Amino acid sequence: MANRMYKLLFSPRGRIGRGPFLAGLAFLILFVLFQKTIWPWLGTGMAAFFVPMILFFVTFHIMLCLFGKRLHDIGRSLWPFTGLMAFMIVMFLVVMLKYGGLEYFNTVMAHPEYADRPDEMRRVAETYQAALKAGLPQARVLMAIPPLLFTLWLAVRPGESGPNAYGPA
Repeated sequence: MANRMYKLLFSPRGRIGRGPFLAGLAFLILFVLFQKTIWPWLGTGMAAFFVPMILFFVTFHIMLCLFGKRLHDIGRSLWPFTGLMAFMIVMFLVVMLKYGGLEYFNTVMAHPEYADRPDEMRRVAETYQAALKAGLPQARVLMAIPPLLFTLWLAVRPGESGPNAYGPA
């Protein structure tokens, strides 16, 4: 059992069908929810810096393994997943700029003297954070749509029945 879970979640080799993909996805969701519950307990020390960073890379590796093997099962390389990640980075930057980022950068660039006035910089940062907080519900929905559609595509698409370039069925 442990060896099968290790191969499913941490080994990038081979292919997986829809059932194991959905099981791995359920584990991934539980793992992310677990992370969200432990972050507040970490406080502000070194653990609050290193533990989330380590968990981020572990989560990303699990995603690479699950999505990569599922893509391999349908006869595709990892490029669609890579494209999704690149698109998500661009989308994150656009969302950040749309919800207060442009105003923040325009204000800072237009007033370089604010760099010497911490109270002004704090005011500008608080204005940006308020705009971001107001737009956060809409931003979360926008950021969730592409990975949900990609995951749904992988969950419903049947795999290739015979062997392909990525291994046996």
